Amino acid sequence: MKKGSIIWVVVCAFLALNVAPLATAQTTAVGPSGSASATVQSFLEFSLARVVQMSVANGDTDPFTQGTIQTTPSFDFGKLNPQTDNTGKFLYMRGEYFYYVLMIAASSGRRYKITETGSQLTGPGGATIPRESVLLVPDYQWQDKLGGVSQGAPPGTAQVGSVTSACNTDSLVYQSDTSGGSRLVRAIIAISGPASGSTYPFNYSSGYNGSVGQGTKQEYTSWKAVGADQAAGRYTGTITFTLVLN
Repeated sequence: MKKGSIIWVVVCAFLALNVAPLATAQTTAVGPSGSASATVQSFLEFSLARVVQMSVANGDTDPFTQGTIQTTPSFDFGKLNPQTDNTGKFLYMRGEYFYYVLMIAASSGRRYKITETGSQLTGPGGATIPRESVLLVPDYQWQDKLGGVSQGAPPGTAQVGSVTSACNTDSLVYQSDTSGGSRLVRAIIAISGPASGSTYPFNYSSGYNGSVGQGTKQEYTSWKAVGADQAAGRYTGTITFTLVLN
């Protein structure tokens, strides 16, 4: 009996033990953890402001693959040469060179506009080239790329300015929408004539998409030709592009 009693006590003691179940295998562990922050500075600048001289004689048309980038921006139109029709009749004087101005604005998401101001070109004895002969042609191309992707139509209420004289004050080149989105905007500066097959120089209020113009066709009916009786000599003035919040 004594021996059996000992065995029973051992068995009862074993059964009374609190045996924990085997732990489940751990699949995640928390590593370093903390708050994150960044500060975006407020910018108002041209992230791109490039002036490209285009040669009429070379037939330059693409400012990304042709022409000469001006390291010091200037707008020298060169010699003005007479243009004639197929019968030899004089039409107007045209510069050897014209210019593309390529601009991308950074405004930290604020509404902005790009404008152009120019002075009348003045020469010997106070002679001037007609204000309406020096052209500003705002130009927006849907297929221009930002970050390798075509930028598409001007967003929202954004608008391309009308073709006008480059000798005016604060002529609109591009008005952004309220979000102030960056877009690649072009402007042409030229002493030239109408576009081929047109009576007057023109552009489009909603930009140009491939071979199809978009929006309202804007003609510059005040254009004047530089005549054959224009006084000889060197004419000078200034042209300035400005980015401003509005």
